[in-house]
Amino acid sequence: MDNRYRIVKTVTTGGGIASGDMHEFRLVNDGKTALMTVYQQRQFDMSLWNLRTGMGWVMESVFQEIDVETNQVVFEWRSLDHVDPSMSYTYPSATDTSGTGLEPRSPWDYFHINSVDKNKDGDYLISSRHTSCIYKISGKDGSVLWRLHGAKPSFKNINFSFSQQHDARWLAENATHTFLSLYNNGYNGFNQTHPYSSGMIILIDHVAKTAMQVREYKPLNDDMISSSQGNMQVLPNRNVLTGWGNNAYISEHDEQGNLVFWGYIDQDRIMNYRALKFEWEGNPTDVPALWTYAKTNDGSSPTTFYVSWNGATRVKHWRFYGAANSTGPYVWLGQVDKRGFETTYANSTFYPWSYVEAVDGQRKVLGKSRNQFTFTPSPDLQGYCADDFCSKAEAYGLPGEEDPKPFIPPVGINSVPWIDPANPESHYNLGQPGAATPTPAPQGAKGVHAGWIIPVTGIALVAIGVFLILRVNRRQRHLQRAKERNSSESLNGHEAKAPTGAAGLRWWDWRRWVDSQDEPHHYFPLSEQRPHQHADS
Repeated sequence: MDNRYRIVKTVTTGGGIASGDMHEFRLVNDGKTALMTVYQQRQFDMSLWNLRTGMGWVMESVFQEIDVETNQVVFEWRSLDHVDPSMSYTYPSATDTSGTGLEPRSPWDYFHINSVDKNKDGDYLISSRHTSCIYKISGKDGSVLWRLHGAKPSFKNINFSFSQQHDARWLAENATHTFLSLYNNGYNGFNQTHPYSSGMIILIDHVAKTAMQVREYKPLNDDMISSSQGNMQVLPNRNVLTGWGNNAYISEHDEQGNLVFWGYIDQDRIMNYRALKFEWEGNPTDVPALWTYAKTNDGSSPTTFYVSWNGATRVKHWRFYGAANSTGPYVWLGQVDKRGFETTYANSTFYPWSYVEAVDGQRKVLGKSRNQFTFTPSPDLQGYCADDFCSKAEAYGLPGEEDPKPFIPPVGINSVPWIDPANPESHYNLGQPGAATPTPAPQGAKGVHAGWIIPVTGIALVAIGVFLILRVNRRQRHLQRAKERNSSESLNGHEAKAPTGAAGLRWWDWRRWVDSQDEPHHYFPLSEQRPHQHADS
C-alpha cells in the first residue's frame, strides 16, 4: 500500500500450491522480491505415530521468494525435503495448533514455520515453532547449513534456551560469527519451559561451535508469558521494540535492556502478531469519523463528541462545530488535543448537528467529518443511559421480565429523526410532546405491540366517515336522475313509474347501500317483452 492506504501491488504465491499464509510477508532486495510462507496439507506415512491402518496427513511448511512485479517464484523451500517430522516437539493431537493427522482438515503441523529472512549472500533464516529450532538455509540448493537449538543443534548453547519462538532475524554476519535476534515464547499454552517470554540477541561462534545470549529484553515485572505470536525489532538507535503476541502489549527497551516504554493495544480481548516501529506519514482517503450523543434534547444534557481518523498520523488537534440545523450556521465550540486513537469532547450545550476538523501541528486543516446528527435515546431508553454514552443492551425487555420477546411496532413510526427533521413531533426517539411512543405489550401477549390499537382505530373511523359522505352524495345524484326520468319517459302510451330501488328501502336494509349504477344492466330482446297480466289470468 501507499501512504494513503491504497493497494499498489498484490503478491501471490505460485507453483499451484496453497495460497500464501499470514505468518510471513517480507519485502527484500529493495522491494523487488517478497518472502512468503505457505501451509500445505500432504499425505504421509504416520505409522510411527500409531496411524497404522492407512495414510495420515501432515502440514508441510513451505516458503517462497516471489518476484513482486511478475509473481514468478524465484526460490522455494519445503520442510519435508529437509527436516524429518521426528524432529518435532509438538506431537499429533497435543495442542490447539498441532492437528490430529487424521484428515486434510486437521493435518499434523509438525514444523510450523513463522518467519523467513534473507541475508546479502542469498541464504535464508527461518524459524520453526514446533521444532523449537532456527535454521540457516542455503539459497542455492535449500540444504540446511546449521541449526540453532532444537533436537540436533549445530552449536552448544552456553547460557540460554528457548522454545516455541518467533521472528528470527539477521543482525550481522561474517565468516566466524553471526548475530541474530528472536522472540522466545517459552510456552505454547500446554507446555512451559520459561517463567516469562522475552526478546533475545544471540551470538553464534562458528569456530568454537557455541551460541551465547548477549542481551535479554524482559517484560515489565518479569511476569508476562505469551503462548503464541510475538516479535522483536532492533531499531536504528539500537533500542529494541517488542510485541508480546497474544498479550497485545508493546514495549521499548534501550540497548542495555532497560525498559523505556510499556503500553498495550488492548487487554485480554485481542492479540497482536507483530509490532513494528518506523517513520511513517499516513494520509487516508476517507474522512474523520464522528459520533455525537446527548441523553436528552431539551438542553439539560451536554453533547458528547467521539472522533477518530484511522491511519491519519499527522493529526494533532480536533476542532468541533455545532448547529441547530444540518445547513447551519455552525458555530465553533472548541479545540482539543488528539488523545489516542479516539478523542472524546463534551460541550455543555445541546447541538442537534455538528462536524469536526482534523488539524496538524501547523494549524492546517487536514480533513473534515460529515455533518453528524446527534443521537438521543428514546424516552423508554433514557433511564438506562448515562449522560455521555448509552451502553449495549444485553437482552429484550426490562430487568427481571420473564421471557421477553421483541415488539412489533406499527408501520410508519419514524425512529430515524434526521430523515424528517422539520417535523419532530413524528419522531419516536426524540421524546417530543405528542410523539408516537409504542406501548409495551402486556405479559403473555407474545410480543404483539399494544400501541397499534389507537392509530388503527383512528384510521378506521376516518375511512368510515369518508365512505358515508361519498355514499350520501352519490344517493342524492341518483334521486335527481330518477326524477328527471319520471317526468320525461313513457313506454307504449303508459306513463313510466318512479323507480322503487335503493331510494325506497329502509336505512338498515343492506340493498340501500349498494349502488345500482354499479350493477350490470339487463337487456331483453323486444320479442321477449311480455304484456302485464293480471294475477288471476
